[in-house]
Amino acid sequence: MSGEPDRPSAPAGAARTGHDNRPRPEGHKEGGPGGRGCPRLHNGGVDDLPLRLDFDDAEPRVFTVAPEEAGERLDRYLSARIGQFSRALVQRLIDGGSVKVDGTAVRRSHRLREGERIEVNVPQALPPRAEPEDLPLRVLVEEEGFLVLDKDAGIAVHPGRGRASGTIANAIAFRYGALRLTGAGYRPGIVHRLDLDTSGVMVVAKTEAAHARIAEAFEKRRVEKEYRALVHGAPDHDERRIDLPLGRDPKDPVRHAVRLDGGRPATTDVRTIERFGSKAAFVACHPLTGRTHQIRVHLAAAGHPILGDPLYERGRRSPVPAARLMLHASRLVFPHPGTGEPFAVESPLPPDFEAALAELRGLGTGA
Repeated sequence: MSGEPDRPSAPAGAARTGHDNRPRPEGHKEGGPGGRGCPRLHNGGVDDLPLRLDFDDAEPRVFTVAPEEAGERLDRYLSARIGQFSRALVQRLIDGGSVKVDGTAVRRSHRLREGERIEVNVPQALPPRAEPEDLPLRVLVEEEGFLVLDKDAGIAVHPGRGRASGTIANAIAFRYGALRLTGAGYRPGIVHRLDLDTSGVMVVAKTEAAHARIAEAFEKRRVEKEYRALVHGAPDHDERRIDLPLGRDPKDPVRHAVRLDGGRPATTDVRTIERFGSKAAFVACHPLTGRTHQIRVHLAAAGHPILGDPLYERGRRSPVPAARLMLHASRLVFPHPGTGEPFAVESPLPPDFEAALAELRGLGTGA
């Protein structure tokens, strides 16, 4: 899951001014590596370059320094190995905290030592706009300033990671044309996102005012989110709170993991709806924060990975066929951008989820 609000990237070729008034996420500190923090922007501090970069959908790359490479400067080393970026851009990545050496941010002039592990979050180069495509959109609610969609599993929210078409953003561009929104080119109106294989409810802004107010509600955690999931095993609590910090898995940068050594705070409330013996359970999840893969990692850490999860199921055999991640965004409550009153929208369980649930019920409640 990626419950964090999307932030617009800077326009291509935009020059930075002497003072940046853009809002900063919680815990932000100005500056570069070495504990001084870094801005979490889609252009990651490189918004004066004629290129749109998405750090939220970055591709993790890992290098290990060979004996003959010891003594080389970090920026020169990386610019020779990340071919699509210039040395100047590599230096900006280092300064912005997107490069770690043995888990620590260092300066661009750092001299490498044999055996050091270099982790780089290589941002995705984004298209200038989402090309309009006539794709189906299942609309739950539509008002003047926003609409709420029921997203299918297997559909990406916007272009990225080598995917330029077939996304919600492409469908929005076709249906509504060029929405006049800041940064609306490649993700028109997108305020928040769901993982590729997560289905369910998501809101899209149609006006600048609605976008600003809904994004602020996500940023200030005034949005209530409920997900339904089918998980391995039977939780021994009817209700529990999982409060574990999360970050990238140091052993597998595609995954995220519980990181007690500096992970970002993450909290998920879990309620058990139904148990199927010791085999599986049907649960409701309420994430109070919005970290990448938060629900998936928290449930796996609790010993109950989600059925059909290719990253966190870790070889556990599902008691029933699960063709995809059995996670569904079932309910969203946010302040109405016009009235400020709570606005609730629900999405029914999709057919594949209902089928898996029915099969689990058919197994009975035995061990």
